Amino acid sequence: MARQWGCRWLRLLQPDARPAITFRDGPITIKAAAKADPQKIGEELARITTANSGKLTPQDVVDAARSTRSALHRHFEWDDAKAAAAHRLSQAREIIAIIRVVDKEADTGRRQVFLSVADRGGVSYRTVEEVRGSADLQRIVLNQADRDLAAWQRRYAEIVDAVGHVEQARAAVQRRREELETRAAA
Repeated sequence: MARQWGCRWLRLLQPDARPAITFRDGPITIKAAAKADPQKIGEELARITTANSGKLTPQDVVDAARSTRSALHRHFEWDDAKAAAAHRLSQAREIIAIIRVVDKEADTGRRQVFLSVADRGGVSYRTVEEVRGSADLQRIVLNQADRDLAAWQRRYAEIVDAVGHVEQARAAVQRRREELETRAAA
């Protein structure tokens, strides 16, 4: 089915049948986001996909974006020093995210150490223990979990039968948030 969607995606972007293209819900964090035209970007991605036998890879996108005439060009950082610094931050996020503690009581025999927390001060990483000990941090993390589950649900709704299970998970997250709110109000 995924292969059929890929073909349909290409057909949808033929000049005689150009659908309106938009961005996903939520913040758009690409460079020059205010000037980003989803129609032009989508059509450029379709062109790259067609040129690569129906496959789209990040490397193909970067290669195409090198041209200053590309609709994608302005959305990349071409200053190598700035790009290198941003890449190192991305690597730091990955290093933080992969760390686990061995815990024989955990289902997998190990557990996550850090959680990403976006609050008024920006995004930082907090230990799971700190989050467990703070109703405020739990609310922040549960809100993010609900947004992540909703995004997963939207992303895979057309191809995955298990989307109903995500709805159950979202309901469990909501119940936990309500419990925290009740405790905070008491």
